Amino acid sequence: MKSISSLIVIALLAITYARGQSIITPQKPRAYRYFENPNDSAAFEKLTSKFQEIYKNGIPAKEKMDSLSAEYEALEKKVKGLRYYYALGENFTPWETVKKESLYESVTRISFNASYSSIPLADLLKCKNLEAVELVNTRIKKLTKQLRKLPALHTLLIYDSKTNFKIRKNATLHTIVVRGGKMQTRFTQFRNLEKLDLSGCKLSTIPSGLHKNKKLKELLLNQNSINLTNIKIKPNNTIVKIELMQNNLTEVPDAIVKFPNLKSLVFNGNDIKRVTDEIGKLQKLEILTFYKNQLAEIPEGVYALSNLKEIDLYYNQMEKLDDRISNLKNLEVLYLSNNLILRIPESLGELPNLQELYLSNNRLSELPLGIASMAKLKVLRINNNMIIQVPNDLLKLVSLENLDISSNQISELPNGLSQLASLKLLVLMNNPWDDETRKNLPDLAKALRSREVIVQVEEN
Repeated sequence: MKSISSLIVIALLAITYARGQSIITPQKPRAYRYFENPNDSAAFEKLTSKFQEIYKNGIPAKEKMDSLSAEYEALEKKVKGLRYYYALGENFTPWETVKKESLYESVTRISFNASYSSIPLADLLKCKNLEAVELVNTRIKKLTKQLRKLPALHTLLIYDSKTNFKIRKNATLHTIVVRGGKMQTRFTQFRNLEKLDLSGCKLSTIPSGLHKNKKLKELLLNQNSINLTNIKIKPNNTIVKIELMQNNLTEVPDAIVKFPNLKSLVFNGNDIKRVTDEIGKLQKLEILTFYKNQLAEIPEGVYALSNLKEIDLYYNQMEKLDDRISNLKNLEVLYLSNNLILRIPESLGELPNLQELYLSNNRLSELPLGIASMAKLKVLRINNNMIIQVPNDLLKLVSLENLDISSNQISELPNGLSQLASLKLLVLMNNPWDDETRKNLPDLAKALRSREVIVQVEEN
């Protein structure tokens, strides 16, 4: 997963439309360095201001930069760590502005900051077009059921609450996002809740009673401390998407079948070594991701997922691929990069719908001939392996748009590579070409570039 640094800013709110309502993407936290000595913290803030100031008038002199850089490096050594905080959303209007400019009729998104310990209900109810409310670092303990009088309100976002809060019964809310801080653990009072995002809330278990939320479709519990082992889950037929990225998972237990209508299941960034065979009962599953885990092979039950379209197995410990991969006839995207795979079975060519195949950073020495039968394949990335030869049948991949064969042991290329009609990107860097191939590479690049194909190759 992408790391968070001190340069992260609040992500812009992406807006799409469903049921005529805007869906608001939660903001990401900002990060700041903290020091044991307050004087170092103050010095760092002052230094940051200096950098901003000297760049206002163009590129500064080298001597000035060297001096500031030395000061910066000295302070960096004293940093104890990073702390994260939330600011008001950029696409939200602070409540103070709403009042000052009398924006009650037009405002659609409102932020309350740390100075609030209660909702100014009487004035807030004037905002008939209000769609989303954001509470950032507040001490608000209760969100009254009177909020249901706001007919357009569908999203509530609570960041780093400083006190335990309670949201009263509400039928208008479709999305609730809670990040950090203190929180309530039951959400059964929202009969129209469709999305619940409790990422980064220090949870050790899944909230109880979710089976009572009869319209809940998405459950996001990323960056917590949840371990599904021995957890009691009641059957839920409405949830279609679950994310459990960066938790304490070491296995996927039988309980996962309590969500029979799942279409997307995300376990990225855990320590999963075992997956129950029962996962094969999730016949509606289309997306399954185990990015950065500890799997030694594709879990047995996965081969029964006949409707699977995408599986992500990047950064695991797999050494082989079973012939039964051909069972996944609807598979469109297969991520296998950054494993230990030595061989790809011929049966891989029996995936008629595969469009993207990622095999980078493994230990492959050859490609199966069957790969040429993938008529729909658009992306083939086999870079950073030990492949010796590109099979001539690769030219049969009429849909191929993106081909990366860089950093292998390939000495020659098949004739006719420039005739791949759909090609848009070709990466050939860092291979031990023979003299004849090296001589012809400039002409190949020229021919492809004349068709606006991007070619990355050493030409000299």
